[in-house]
Amino acid sequence: MKEKKHIYSSPDEVSKRTKQEWIEGAVALKHERFEVAGALFDCKADTLLSQQEVQNRLEAYLQPAVQKEESLNVDSEG
Repeated sequence: MKEKKHIYSSPDEVSKRTKQEWIEGAVALKHERFEVAGALFDCKADTLLSQQEVQNRLEAYLQPAVQKEESLNVDSEG
């Protein structure tokens, strides 16, 4: 089965990658594949994303986990 190659229509698209390309290149983002996959779960497979867009989605995806941990450590005695 041949792999579909994307044809870029503008110079801005050259720096963008598909969801699968970002997941496979998760190490370059200093994240795990499952983290990138989770952050991009609502993106269509053929959507082109810039590195900044992926970073923003990763931050939003991973941030709630930090907030949940902090809320568990709150002292409820008053």
